[in-house]
Amino acid sequence: MKAQELIDLLKRFDPESEVRLCINWPGRVSEVYERLRVVDYGDGPQINADMDLRGVVVYVGCVLHTRLPSETPSKEIDLGQYESTETAARVRDFFIVHRSLDEPLNYPDFDYQRWIPPRTTSGEYNEQIAAILREKLLKE
Repeated sequence: MKAQELIDLLKRFDPESEVRLCINWPGRVSEVYERLRVVDYGDGPQINADMDLRGVVVYVGCVLHTRLPSETPSKEIDLGQYESTETAARVRDFFIVHRSLDEPLNYPDFDYQRWIPPRTTSGEYNEQIAAILREKLLKE
């Protein structure tokens, strides 16, 4: 729209009338703006609508997480193949508990102190699990 067209259209109204800008979004949602500004960014006039945030709650937040040099990101640890995903998850939890890692457990209420993990599907113990079991046996 040309500026002259807008001026001509506005001449039809009482000069003291309030001007509002209405935007109709899909789904019959309409927004009406009463605070308007006319600015020029170099390409001619531009009408800007300033949102009226009275009565609107705006939550603003920022989260910054930095790792200390001593922290290492969690890595996927190969503990072998097991008969079921549940058993594999418990073996992982067993490893986390006995290595005192700061990782979430799949079954936090399970007794990993008394449980002995099964062998892998190849019939042998995973070397890392076997090391934990040796340590446990030597303590007893």
